[in-house]
Amino acid sequence: QEQGQLDILVNNACALHEQLTEPGGFWQKPLEIVDMLNVGLRSAYVASYYAAPLMTKQRNGMIIFTSASGAVHYVYGPVYGAHKCGVDKFAADMAVDLQDYNVAALSIWMGALQTERLQLLIESDREKYGYIENMTETTEFTGHLIWALYTDNNIMAVSGQTLIGAELAKKYGITDEGGRQPTSYRETHKVAPPPRYSNIIR
Repeated sequence: QEQGQLDILVNNACALHEQLTEPGGFWQKPLEIVDMLNVGLRSAYVASYYAAPLMTKQRNGMIIFTSASGAVHYVYGPVYGAHKCGVDKFAADMAVDLQDYNVAALSIWMGALQTERLQLLIESDREKYGYIENMTETTEFTGHLIWALYTDNNIMAVSGQTLIGAELAKKYGITDEGGRQPTSYRETHKVAPPPRYSNIIR
């Protein structure tokens, strides 16, 4: 309403239950952990639903989903993985619908973020989580990557893809705070986003 347009939507919200990272099978943790899907996936869909008419009308815009490598390997249980996998698929499929309107949809695998919550997790068991500390990214880092994508004239060529933030940083010459260059999940976890196939069924 204030600006009369919407250029970038970043879907980043999710509900992280405090017992998500505790040991045990998914049935041994509180059922409320599944709220991550309701808040994370549903809110991303709803926000994109309302953003799309604005962006398609102006024939310009970008919808971003923040994600992580848990989309393709086990992290904290099935709910976490389903959320990450889900937003990656949102980007892939929304890109198909948005293609003719010059609106891009992308998912970005972020690294571990330097938040108070993560620091508390590291401090709770340094033997188990201490290694994460040297792999963290500032919360601003992905913001710089998003702006680089938005100002890239070839953005539509990668619309629908899931991209690794650390690799985008190298492509655009972006470093994190203190000149740090985060490492790609391809190196640290030996994983990568899966391919997207061109089959479209309507």
